[in-house]
Amino acid sequence: MALSLSQGNSRTTAVLLAVIVVILIYLVGFHWFILRHIAYSDEIGALSGQLERYQRVAAQRDEVEAQLESLQSRRSESNLFLPEADFNEAAAGMSERLNQMISTQAEESCQVVSRQPVRARVVERFEKVTVNVRMRCAIDDLMRVLYSLETGVPMIIAEEVTVIKPRARRRRNSQAPADVSALDVRFNMAGYLRSP
Repeated sequence: MALSLSQGNSRTTAVLLAVIVVILIYLVGFHWFILRHIAYSDEIGALSGQLERYQRVAAQRDEVEAQLESLQSRRSESNLFLPEADFNEAAAGMSERLNQMISTQAEESCQVVSRQPVRARVVERFEKVTVNVRMRCAIDDLMRVLYSLETGVPMIIAEEVTVIKPRARRRRNSQAPADVSALDVRFNMAGYLRSP
């Protein structure tokens, strides 16, 4: 009976020793390998998630480019507003721009007779600056001046343009009629201030 107990203990001891040897072989030979592959698996999972995010962003490229173009066009649209801070400065700036256009676009045939700033009676989203202008100018020079005003930056609109051809008057002591190439021109220059 004692012999059978020792044989049972030796079997248990042998099994325990075999388990310990297998564990030691696993720890020495394979544990580092498995841990490295677990780390690789985690890294692959993180990179896959990152790749999916990049692919979603790349799929939105056309939409983002359209938004960027929209923002850039809005920024360029904001340049169309008058840069001055208040009505009086803006009216003076518009008058100065008109003088510059006349000096660069007209061949000394244009004269500004009067300029008068007029405040808008109706409240709009953006404050409107209007200057009533009366000038004498030849038709070709007038077209160049008005075109330069309306196509420049900031945007100035020529409204209510009235062109009157003056009557031919004879000069004193002369049979030749007076020069009628200069037309009497009246119009409103209008622009908008940036701040509503």
